[in-house]
Amino acid sequence: MGCDMAVALGRATVDGHTLFGHNSGGWRNSAHALQRVPGRDYAAGEIVRTSHQELPQARRTFTVLAGQSAGEWGYRHGVNEHGVAVGCAALRTKFACSDAALSGPELARLALERSRSACQAVDWLTDLTHRFGQGDATDDGAADSAFLVADGAEAFTVETSGRYWVCQEARQVRAVSDVPTVHQDWDRICAGLSGEAIARGWWDADGSKLDFAAALAARRDETALRRWGRATLLLEQQNGHIDLAFLRRILSDHGEGGHDEIDPFEPQPFPSTICQHFYRATTAGSLVAELSSGSESLPVAWCAFGPPCLSIYFPILLDGELPAGYTTAAPTAGESVAEQSAALRRAVECDGERRAAAREALTRLQATVDQEADEFLAEGASLRQQGERAELERLATLFMQHNAERFEAVAQSLLHPVTMPLRPYVAAIAH
Repeated sequence: MGCDMAVALGRATVDGHTLFGHNSGGWRNSAHALQRVPGRDYAAGEIVRTSHQELPQARRTFTVLAGQSAGEWGYRHGVNEHGVAVGCAALRTKFACSDAALSGPELARLALERSRSACQAVDWLTDLTHRFGQGDATDDGAADSAFLVADGAEAFTVETSGRYWVCQEARQVRAVSDVPTVHQDWDRICAGLSGEAIARGWWDADGSKLDFAAALAARRDETALRRWGRATLLLEQQNGHIDLAFLRRILSDHGEGGHDEIDPFEPQPFPSTICQHFYRATTAGSLVAELSSGSESLPVAWCAFGPPCLSIYFPILLDGELPAGYTTAAPTAGESVAEQSAALRRAVECDGERRAAAREALTRLQATVDQEADEFLAEGASLRQQGERAELERLATLFMQHNAERFEAVAQSLLHPVTMPLRPYVAAIAH
């Protein structure tokens, strides 16, 4: 279940804002939905219950928009009202899984709910990991996690193994996948990790700095390393000129233009690409967040359901209530955006001609959505400055609903091209 993350800090982007991206992997029929959980105050002594743990609740939690897999308490990725973004990917390391520990998605949720900055989110992740450890292994045996954490000014990679961790600050761009990639270039390390690695014979007691990936990785995952290398190459090539469209392209990448380019719709499991369509594992959801260090912009995240190359990125606003179509995870829920995306993907993935038509229609729809989102964000920022919070929430909710309905119209026109007349088909794309 491959997960890939990327971040570009302001000095690497066109407009000076941080861009954060995350593809969340899942099994082919796994459900992925969005959740918007408002922040609230709690009384002293209240408890928060995860799958296996009870923890003291924070006195104040923050509003979070997140992607969540069906049946999980935690979040695969998300962004909060303070512009802090967190994503996680499963790692396989040498420490044994603890059944009563916290999972990576649970750690991501707790950090998002409690952090005003990326640095504070790292502190939560590392403290909770060391106190409770990592557990709740995935179906492929991965129990530990890699995290990418970012805000408008900073970004960090945190890789964990059992109760231990290392942290590396990102300088300009950074890619993270479901394989350890922090070696001796870490900036902070959990107390006791080097000694434990030496005691277990995983690292030599020669005074050298611990190589986390070399000492702790359970095995060398060539497929994940290939995806990480591809994302790193693309980020470095575009460093200084990265924009929202380019980061989306990375998350939709199939190796285009390189010697590793493959047809992602071929019935083969390897080699995998950043955007995945394989017979078992697939990209379940994708998120791109624009993070600003100031308060003049509205918090917005762009979310795609399923592999992003056959979907669109919907602008999701933290200032509005999420329409039901975005929050329904059940794959049989016909009204959900996730199911509409899945139905379209199933209908066209084995037909090259229909697939090309779908991509063209979705590209046009994305351009329209992007243009209208720019206009709405400018209007919404003005409403916020005027203190019109209720009106902003109402309009943001209607705008998100409008985009869901427009996507449904285009999806239906592509699913039923024979029965739908040409004029409504063109109108659905144009409007």
